[in-house]
Amino acid sequence: MSDAASSRRSASGPGAAEDDGAASAARALGARIRALRKSRGMTLTQVAAQAELSHSFLSQVERGLERMSMTSLFRVAQALGTTQQALLTDDAEAAPRSPGAFHVFRAREATPLDAGGSPVRVLARDHPRFVPMVMSGTFTDDLWWVHDEEEFVYVLEGTMVVSLDGEEFALEPGDAVYYPGGIRHRWRTGAGETVRVLTVKEGKAGAV
Repeated sequence: MSDAASSRRSASGPGAAEDDGAASAARALGARIRALRKSRGMTLTQVAAQAELSHSFLSQVERGLERMSMTSLFRVAQALGTTQQALLTDDAEAAPRSPGAFHVFRAREATPLDAGGSPVRVLARDHPRFVPMVMSGTFTDDLWWVHDEEEFVYVLEGTMVVSLDGEEFALEPGDAVYYPGGIRHRWRTGAGETVRVLTVKEGKAGAV
C-alpha cells in the first residue's frame, strides 16, 4: 500500500467532476485530522513521528493535497487516539442525523484513500454503526493489523489469503471471513494478482 498524490486534471476535461469530488473528500479528511490533532494539543511533528510519516507529507494531507493509504490512515488514527472509520465518516459539515436518516451512496462519490494500489470506496458517512468499504488491488502480508472493531470480509473478484493469528485461509469469489476485534490479521494476493473485496467494520468503536 503506497501513498500517491491526488490527480490534478483540467476542470474542463472528462472526469473533472469526479476529480473535484476526490479533491473535496481529501480536503474534508485533512480538515478532520487537523481539527482532531489541534484538539489533542499535538503538533504536526508529534503526530507524524508517532505515525511514522514525514512532517511534510502529513502537512500536505491536512491541506488536502495528498492521498493517504489505509496503512498511513491507521497509524494517524492510532496517534490521535481514534479509528480510521471515525476519520473517514465524520462529516463535520453534514446536518445532524435525525431518526431514520439514510444515505444513498452513488458510484461517482469519491473517497481520499488508497489500498492495494487502488482507491477505497467508503460506502457510508456521518458516524454510521458499521462502515462498508470496497477495496481492490494487490496486497502484501508485510504488516499485521490489530484493531478493536469487528470485521467482515467478502471476496467479490480474484483470490487472496487471509492470515488470522498465524492461521491461513485461501478465499475465492463468494467466500467470506469474519473476525472479532483484537485478532491479528493480514491479507496477501499472489504475485501480479489482484482482488476486489467488500469489507465491513464496526463504525462506533473508538469513535471520537
